[in-house]
Amino acid sequence: MKGPTDNVAESNISLQSLTPLGVKQLSRKEKRELLQLHREKETRNSNVVLLLGTDLLAGGTSGIGSQELFCIYEQILIAALDCGRVDTSRQYLSLLQKQFGRQSVRVRRLEGLCLEAEGRAEEAEGHYRALLKDFPSDDFPVKRLSTMLKSEGKYHKAIEVLEKQLVYTDVNDEKHTFLELHGGNCLSVYRELSNLHYLCENYTKALHHANEAMLLSSSCYLSHTRLAELYYMAGDHRHSLVEYAQSLRLNDHPNNSRAAYGLWVVANEIIRQSKSSTASRVGDEQKEEAVSLRAWAEKKLVDMYKGSPMLSALEAMLHRDD
Repeated sequence: MKGPTDNVAESNISLQSLTPLGVKQLSRKEKRELLQLHREKETRNSNVVLLLGTDLLAGGTSGIGSQELFCIYEQILIAALDCGRVDTSRQYLSLLQKQFGRQSVRVRRLEGLCLEAEGRAEEAEGHYRALLKDFPSDDFPVKRLSTMLKSEGKYHKAIEVLEKQLVYTDVNDEKHTFLELHGGNCLSVYRELSNLHYLCENYTKALHHANEAMLLSSSCYLSHTRLAELYYMAGDHRHSLVEYAQSLRLNDHPNNSRAAYGLWVVANEIIRQSKSSTASRVGDEQKEEAVSLRAWAEKKLVDMYKGSPMLSALEAMLHRDD
């Protein structure tokens, strides 16, 4: 049985290339279905969402249920922030405050985002700390406090907020860090901590958190690609080879050429080392594996660039050392 957005998904409407003229040509039903599709897929195509939402509501709110309407308000608010339209965001924040009150957790989160977008960093920080005090187990204000510090280039402090600061107090008045409370199921934070430690050039910690992220998303090719890159930077070519290969197995389409090229580079480096004075560090089995994986990576790269004007340059690069 088809869902409400199946007709849109099966149509020729492109969510990525929708123009103002294209939006005008859509029916109200199609606009609502496209907005719902964005919500369900959790996409962040802000220009399209802002176009769709504002154009839909310009024709009034008749036929739209209250629950759907407030979801659309929130969608437009966040999209407007992404597009630098803080004035528009404030308009929709006022509508949500009128409906749910200023003390609603969700509304207070959105107000904090508006304060950030307006450049009122101190007020935003105070706002998030007050929210955390009222709702001690809420992860949103802690993440935003860390993000604000990161945006100011204070990477070590951003890490401390997530790893070390006792930001939570339980019913027994015991203090806990963010990771103690949310670490078992917080993929985005492990990825963020890995990136923060990388920016601080602490590759050991960056690898640790990237591994945690991979364990929570072992079927995500991007997690393996990021782990492979960090292993390569740490000089661990063997593990880098394994992770790049796994990423390419999970996704061998052109949008993962990064893993195919990474695999080729690492395999090439292992083969080069096997011929150098440090050859004793590379066993025959590892060399054979590298040769096999390099050939596989070459084939995948050629397949990915087939029909592209860059193909001849790619082939020249792949065979320059032959």
